[in-house]
Amino acid sequence: MSGIPVAKLPFSERARLEPRSLTLEEVTLSASSLTLLEHCPRLFRYVYLERLIWPSADVFEHEREQQQGRQFHRLVELYSQGREVESRLPSLDEEVQQWWQVFLASPHAHPQGRVFAELPLWQRIEGFKLIARLDRLVITPGSLHIVDWKTERHRPLDRHLPKSWQVRLYPLLLCGVAEQLPLESPFHPEQVQLTLWYAQHPQQPFHLHYSTTAYEQGLADLKATLTHLRQLEAQDFPLTPYTERCSSCLFRSRCYGLLPEGIPPEEIRDWVWPSEVQISPEDPPMD
Repeated sequence: MSGIPVAKLPFSERARLEPRSLTLEEVTLSASSLTLLEHCPRLFRYVYLERLIWPSADVFEHEREQQQGRQFHRLVELYSQGREVESRLPSLDEEVQQWWQVFLASPHAHPQGRVFAELPLWQRIEGFKLIARLDRLVITPGSLHIVDWKTERHRPLDRHLPKSWQVRLYPLLLCGVAEQLPLESPFHPEQVQLTLWYAQHPQQPFHLHYSTTAYEQGLADLKATLTHLRQLEAQDFPLTPYTERCSSCLFRSRCYGLLPEGIPPEEIRDWVWPSEVQISPEDPPMD
C-alpha cells in the first residue's frame, strides 16, 4: 500500500491553509455536482463540502482537452457578441482552429432570433440553490432553444443522454425562470428545445424537445434527489458500493490509503496544501 504524503506543518498553520468546509445549505448545486453525487456520495463530500482541491497530474490527457474546450467556448461566445475572433486563431491549438471552421460551416454560425451567450440561470428548489450556465440560448417567437457545445472525442449514445443531469437540469431551470425572459407570448414548456452540438461529430447532434410532462417529471425527480441528498448527509456521505469506480479515483488515498492506478506518485500533487509547500517523500500518508 502507498499513501500520498503531506507536508509537515504545525496544526495552527494547517488550520489556516485548510479550506473551510461548507454546509449543504451553502453549496451551489449544478449538473456536475449532481452527477458526482450519483457517482459517489463520499467524493461529493470531498469536492463540494470539504472543498478539497482535486489532485492533478501533468500527464493527464483530459487537461489538454479541457483547455481546448475552453478555447472553443470562448471563440463562440465572442462571435455571438459580434466581436472579431480571427486574430485570435493563430495562437490557439490547431485542433481548436479546425473545430472553428466546422462551426462556421454549421447552421449555428448564423442563428435566427435573439441570442444570449454564456447565460447563467439559478433557482432555489427545496432549500438548495441550483445553477446552470447555458452556452447559448436563442429566443424566437414561440421557441427557446438551448445549445451546448461539446468538444469531447466520444459522442455518447442517444439513449444515454436523456439520463444525464445536464440534459435533465438545463430545460428544467429554464422553465423556472422563463417568465423573466423577453418573450413575446405566454410561456409553456413545449417551447423549450435543447441541442448538444459535437464539434468532432457535427453531423450527429442530439436534440431534445421538452414538454409539460417532462418538466413535471423532472421536477419531481430533482426533488427526490435533493431529499436523498439530505439522507446521505445524515449517513456522513457513504462510499459508493461500486468499488470498481475507485481504482482510478484520485481521492482513493483518503478512503483506502491507495494511490490511483496507473499514475506514478511523483506526478500527483497533493490536494490539501498549496503548491508552494514542499512535500517530503518521507512524510507519513494522510489519514
